[in-house]
Amino acid sequence: MKKIYALPFAVTALVAALSGCGGESAKVIPETYDSSTVNGACKSASEKCVEFILDYPVDGINFTCSSDSKNKFVTLFDASEGVSSGACRVGDTVNFYLQGEKDKRIELGSIQLDNLSKVASSSTPPRLTLIDLAYGMTKQQAQAISPTDATVKVAMRLAMIIQALGMKNNQVASATEIQPVYISDSNRQAIESLDKTVTTATLVGFSDTEFATWLNQWLGQTPISATEAFSVVENLMNISTAAVYQPEFALFSTEQSLISAVSGSNGLVGCDKDVCAPSDMAKSNIFGHFLLMTDRQGVTFGSGLQWRGTVDQSLTTIGGTNALLMTKVKPKQMTATPQETWIDPLTKEIDHARKLGFKFDVDEAGAQPLVITQGTLLANKMVVGSGGTLYQTLTNKKESEITSADAANYGLWNQTVNGSLYKGTLDLYKLYPLSYLDKNVFSTQANTPKSTYVFPLYADLTFKFNNTTVKSVKLGIVIDRNGDIRTNIKPNVPANIFDTAIGTVDLSTDDKVGCSGQDVLDKYTMLDDQNTQQYRIGTVTRTFTRGSKVTPETISLRMILADKALGTLNGALIGMNTTIQTSTDSSTNIVVGGALLQMANLLSASAGVKPSGVVMTDSANQKVRWANSFASFNGTYSNSVPADTESKEIAKLAGGEITFDLAPCYTVKAK
Repeated sequence: MKKIYALPFAVTALVAALSGCGGESAKVIPETYDSSTVNGACKSASEKCVEFILDYPVDGINFTCSSDSKNKFVTLFDASEGVSSGACRVGDTVNFYLQGEKDKRIELGSIQLDNLSKVASSSTPPRLTLIDLAYGMTKQQAQAISPTDATVKVAMRLAMIIQALGMKNNQVASATEIQPVYISDSNRQAIESLDKTVTTATLVGFSDTEFATWLNQWLGQTPISATEAFSVVENLMNISTAAVYQPEFALFSTEQSLISAVSGSNGLVGCDKDVCAPSDMAKSNIFGHFLLMTDRQGVTFGSGLQWRGTVDQSLTTIGGTNALLMTKVKPKQMTATPQETWIDPLTKEIDHARKLGFKFDVDEAGAQPLVITQGTLLANKMVVGSGGTLYQTLTNKKESEITSADAANYGLWNQTVNGSLYKGTLDLYKLYPLSYLDKNVFSTQANTPKSTYVFPLYADLTFKFNNTTVKSVKLGIVIDRNGDIRTNIKPNVPANIFDTAIGTVDLSTDDKVGCSGQDVLDKYTMLDDQNTQQYRIGTVTRTFTRGSKVTPETISLRMILADKALGTLNGALIGMNTTIQTSTDSSTNIVVGGALLQMANLLSASAGVKPSGVVMTDSANQKVRWANSFASFNGTYSNSVPADTESKEIAKLAGGEITFDLAPCYTVKAK
């Protein structure tokens, strides 16, 4: 909730009361100017307003907006949304500081809002990272996420300040824990005890010893170690790009007479020529669709499909070409195995080094991987494949201002198939970014204030198919202590189990050793303690606390099963909250709803107990449904070409219901 007040200093108590988190008393002094809100010069989603999200959920950082010389603002943490935010107008310079109770302050530098976003933000506000704040203090771009980088070192000092505040206020239990931190009245009163206002130059120029002495003088806290501070910065940077990524689906586009492999795009599209005119019947076309997700370790993986072939009509739109391909060409599955060359957290570029690209393996003889070679995430919203209207909007440029230098930002891809080079462009969206995991719901040994904790959580997912001739699959999983999800398949499962199983295919958690050993595996080998190969499949995107407007005391899960070893589940999508349009008939759309795990019974259970009634539902409290876009589009093709028996069989894997059961070996743990 946001009131129409402009504040001379942070109102922690009001904020805490509104968010249901408790707090100290504070005075609220409204001023005469009421065109702004507590946390910004404009209201979120209003015209020319850029709301920004702090990557660390800090409540009470003061800031001013250059377009508003009369009011001062504070970042507010919204417990329902799980984020801390502020807002200024497009093009503003934002000055950050920590205000004392009276005159003294700690200056935290200034940033140009254009560096985050040049457009108003409603659905996907840009993220303001600690490294962004540090750049505002040093005016030097960080060159790498490294503890030796000068700007990262300043970001580490900011992390030390926040962690010291959190530990002082009993809001953070450990040096590397990321939880909401509320700057209290007593913290501000202590600023007045400092010798003088601390300028940005002073804060940056402190030696490590001087910084430690100063922080101790202010808060009576010794800074956390450099290693711990860097861990916080690194984890926050991983989370800053963690999200779902999905291309625009180029089926029903407006008329566009020409698309060039370097000057236009509509989803993932291209051909085997330099210019891909819809009217050119001689060219061979490619268009595709996929869903990717980046987890909390900064690893990206996903699944999709492509169509490749010619059309026998001279058309005027790319969408028309693609619609014909869907019914006349059998789709091929694309799989993105886990990679670290997706969106770089610093530069927002795909494969910043321009060496490997981001690769999709294509399940077809003679087909080399489809490689996304470049692209820049603009305004935390989109990668755009050309300098057209979308690019101009996101960069706030006129067509006449687009130069050859802009081409380095475009989303481009290529693929060689049977010796022929295909190339094209890519538009895609960043959706459903991750946030911190609240310890009141996501309790681990390291963060819980109680005597018990829940995670790592071992469970079995049972996948049922809408087509009942397909065997159900029971898959063991673990939600690890960091919030990522991997398989937890029992040892010694036969390689041909999907062919030989009688009844349910059993890939479940081992009754004896399934809940022991390391929950977080080596990120490259993914071998567990039994030397069994496991697979990265998802992450917890956020927590909903008791005071949430959405289902309280739940966690939101998203999963993409993307590996041939997963058999009939390869390509399964769970909790993606997306609709994929497959034709002009909306009844055929692929709908993948949310997946919320109800946590109340787990949180109230005693140590050593395996509680009952732990269920997974969608946001309407109904059964969770999963889908497989590759199988669904095989169904579309099979309807047009019924003689193709292979597509008909694949279409049987299009989706169904999924249920969640705690593993037989799982119990709530004692701290």
